Amino acid sequence: MHIDCLQAYGDSQLAVRQLNGQYAVRNATLVPYHERAKYLMSQFQDIHVSHIPRSENDKADALANLAASLTLPSERDIQVTIGERYLLPPAIERIEEVADSNVITSSECEEEPDDLDWRHPIIEYLLLGKLPNDSRKKAEVRRRATRFLYLNDTLYKRSFDGMLLRCLSKQDATKALHDTHVGTCGAHQAGPKLSNQLKRLGYYWPTMVRDSIKFATTCKDCQLHEDFIHQPPQQLHPTTLSWPFEAWGLDVIGMIKPKSSRQHQYILAATDYFSKWAEAIPLKEVRADDVTNFIRNHIIYRYGVPSKIISDNALYFKCKSMTKLYEKYKFQHSFSASYNPSSNGQAEAFNKVLCNILKNMVSGNKRDWHERLPEALWAYMMTIRNSTGCTPYNLVFGFEAVLPLEVQLPSLRVALQLTNPEENANVRLEELEAFNRNISGSGGRGIQQKS
Repeated sequence: MHIDCLQAYGDSQLAVRQLNGQYAVRNATLVPYHERAKYLMSQFQDIHVSHIPRSENDKADALANLAASLTLPSERDIQVTIGERYLLPPAIERIEEVADSNVITSSECEEEPDDLDWRHPIIEYLLLGKLPNDSRKKAEVRRRATRFLYLNDTLYKRSFDGMLLRCLSKQDATKALHDTHVGTCGAHQAGPKLSNQLKRLGYYWPTMVRDSIKFATTCKDCQLHEDFIHQPPQQLHPTTLSWPFEAWGLDVIGMIKPKSSRQHQYILAATDYFSKWAEAIPLKEVRADDVTNFIRNHIIYRYGVPSKIISDNALYFKCKSMTKLYEKYKFQHSFSASYNPSSNGQAEAFNKVLCNILKNMVSGNKRDWHERLPEALWAYMMTIRNSTGCTPYNLVFGFEAVLPLEVQLPSLRVALQLTNPEENANVRLEELEAFNRNISGSGGRGIQQKS
């Protein structure tokens, strides 16, 4: 067209200022496009690129949408030939020119080849003082090795809180991800929560956060049963309680379809408001006797008499047997508002989490969910809750439970007990002696006051 002067407009302020030299191109993927655009601009004697708002760029938008707006007559068959057209020429034909752009690439840890264990250079340096030949890797290994410890033929990393984390190879890391996410104790956690769970169990490898996110995003069950995010209209006000097992939220899940192989179609669940500890049983029908027996056997006889139980206004929660039960044990029975049955938020939240875990655990026929209910409850107890920052098991018992993964790939606490079982027995005896001293001390004071 023999055009010497050109006035161009664009609605991307970033792209316009990069072409005008006001911004540097810091994204490595945009560098080839930027170089190609600068080469095309050099073919004109005078060219000026200006920025306009997207709402005023209607002519360019209409031109781009012209092909999509055309319709073909239904009575004619038109043969369309599909070809490939590249925006950029092949790499060999690109115009090589020096660009004054600063491209900075940073990475937390380099990917090692599949046949080389990332732990090998650190172990060699700790044991033999041997360093790689490359000067950059030599400085990196020397710097990183200060946070590692080689103990009993196993490499550990010192975390910032002083905990020793067992370093895993790629094969062991894959097994740890699978067992923690979808294994026996897996609750199908999200990527960041999955990496935090592995760190709390005592494991480490350099790319565990990225691998955890990738593993969670590629889980088929997680994609099928992903939650819809509903932002609350106002700030939530958490319930403040003085001690665990004081208040429980009671609710019924169901009716569940399909029924289980034993004709169960309901789940009666109770959740402690403080520790988030939960109890649940499957039921064929929800009757008043089932509710009272559940409160008596699974709450009172296990965790003591509560101060308050909150439920909805269902008839099996407002029956005479429930009235006799709370009059006998002197606890308060409160009901959620009739116009807002979901105001019992703790029970509703647990029901949602439990259903999501069961969806991911049940087999193909979907009728064995009553058998997987205890496993789903256990997975819930072993998972960190966002509201407390701890697992319900830790809040109730004061320490984390030993999971099957810690026995298959021994964590630090399991490895120490396996190598020195006498030390564990001595710690138990010290705890028992301290407990007996407290009892005898309180008993002696009681006798002196009585005399």
